[in-house]
Amino acid sequence: MKHCLSILLIAGAMAARAGIIHSVGVVADRAGTRVVLQATEEPLSRSINEPDGTLRIEVQGSRTTLGGIHSIPSSAMFGTVQAFNDSRVGDCISVFRFAPRKAGEKIHVKHREWDGRNLVFLFETEISQTPMVDVWNAPEAATTASQQVFASLSVTPILQKANAWGMGEFETLEFEFATPTIKAELVGSGKKLVIRLGKARLAGKLAPPASSTKLVQSVTASKEDGSDVLIVTLKQDPRSALLSRSGSNLVLRLVSQTPTQVAWNWDSKGGKVESFNAAQLPSDETADLSSIRKSLSTVSGEGFSMEGSRSPMESKGALGGSTAPSADVGALTEAQKMEAERRKSREFVDRKVAEDVAQQEAADKKNRVVYNTFGIRDPFIPLEADDAEGGLNIDQMKVAGIIASPTRPMAVLEHATQPGLSVALKEGDLIQNGRVLRIERDRVVFLLEEFGVSRQFVLKLQAPKGDKS
Repeated sequence: MKHCLSILLIAGAMAARAGIIHSVGVVADRAGTRVVLQATEEPLSRSINEPDGTLRIEVQGSRTTLGGIHSIPSSAMFGTVQAFNDSRVGDCISVFRFAPRKAGEKIHVKHREWDGRNLVFLFETEISQTPMVDVWNAPEAATTASQQVFASLSVTPILQKANAWGMGEFETLEFEFATPTIKAELVGSGKKLVIRLGKARLAGKLAPPASSTKLVQSVTASKEDGSDVLIVTLKQDPRSALLSRSGSNLVLRLVSQTPTQVAWNWDSKGGKVESFNAAQLPSDETADLSSIRKSLSTVSGEGFSMEGSRSPMESKGALGGSTAPSADVGALTEAQKMEAERRKSREFVDRKVAEDVAQQEAADKKNRVVYNTFGIRDPFIPLEADDAEGGLNIDQMKVAGIIASPTRPMAVLEHATQPGLSVALKEGDLIQNGRVLRIERDRVVFLLEEFGVSRQFVLKLQAPKGDKS
């Protein structure tokens, strides 16, 4: 994306984000294998694989005090690194060229991250069998008047709202941000979990009252090692915890050791906890609670029940009815019956899903089309790493067709100047500097991240020749 690069370079020059890189290191340990650049300011950067396999890292708006060639005898990946300063579009560029130990081998960057002090380029996530650290340092020169920062622009995600809900053995926390966070990392164990966010702005009430939850005690915003974090304190050890991303939202799903009969819903703007009789709700925790509330009637106590009948839960949380042992036994028996019905319902749904999947697979196998490509690339074969340097460059592609499906839509992209090169993409597939965000009826939307800036890019379906619509 050469034209996009030049625009970003000009924007970076206008931001006048000046910095100094005075250290470069190659590290291999339990956290994987990576290159670490120590800088004084958060920079724009990119990585390129040159034709001979050399990995070229360019950092814009910064200069380096390193110069010449430094050998890396302990690294299994690289033999040497060359450092020098360059100039482009009126801005300073720090350049680092890592020569692979094996001639012609291309080593690709899997992930890039800024932690407030270091710019990290990750190659391997597996634990290194031969740990090593090789650092090349140079003294940092005193800052002169011409190197002072007069403007510094950055994007800080703002937490707008927090949601929480629970049902059965599940409890879920959702944090809505205006823009996606740079990173989201779940660490910790037992009753304390920490979500590391990098740079973010956190404020407001983040958790429902502890009296309404089985697992969540509190959620507080704090800072650790220069990163904004959310600290989730639990009442008991969860059976499992999973952090996922949904657009610009972060979702933490917790599973408790035992289920509860009370389902609840809460959001930070309303501030009130709404409770329901969990036995009346579907087993799927993503059910639309608002539509369910319309079919339930309010009664005294913590929940709702069908047709205005008394809820099995009193306001104090004790079993309804009289305090006689026979009444308690009756209520317990009723709860056991409801749990058995829920279990049967789950088993039925799981069985139907398995049958539908098997039928779909059989239909796909029956309807499979075999054809002769006559030397033209089959678009339904996934791209290999060598097919497109650094991933598929969508600037050179056009949308030739869209396969509509309510569950698995696909888009067929064709090279603008090489008709023999085509590829089929699904939502979530990776491309150069991004991924496929969604596939619509007449267009494909991509999410691109270049030099730390995220943006959406759209390719529309090409109309057939002669079709003026």
